[in-house]
Amino acid sequence: MEAVYPYAHVIHLILAIIFLGYVFSDLAIISTLKGKFSKETQKEINQTLGTRSFKIFPLTLLFLVLTGGMMMSKYINSTAGFFETDMQKILVFKIVLASVIVLGVLSNLYVKFSGGKKSNFMEHHFHKLVIVLGVFIVIAAKWMFLV
Repeated sequence: MEAVYPYAHVIHLILAIIFLGYVFSDLAIISTLKGKFSKETQKEINQTLGTRSFKIFPLTLLFLVLTGGMMMSKYINSTAGFFETDMQKILVFKIVLASVIVLGVLSNLYVKFSGGKKSNFMEHHFHKLVIVLGVFIVIAAKWMFLV
């Protein structure tokens, strides 16, 4: 695992930048365009962006979870323990925050594949939640190595 850790770390960081960058651009740029065009044009923009993001967003998150799990296994395991150190406690906090994002994305995927309708929260506020959780995850990631 020691040999793979640096590669998993770099991949994880790049994917986190892509993931949070997409969510930030959706909130800061794309959402401002929604009231500027006709309903028909807005629908076309949403469909085009939705098709592209549907390909990128879940795969990026999947590999974030996989690389995060690889790195986590260095610090939380049967030998090192689970809640023995402050670092492990912060890491578990990070995992809980990331799990909220994963569950939200899985929920959205389920709704998309089942043909259901997204809840109002998921439709209008999920990306805001992802940005807030993402900021806390990044802060916790840095904080882990300072304690």
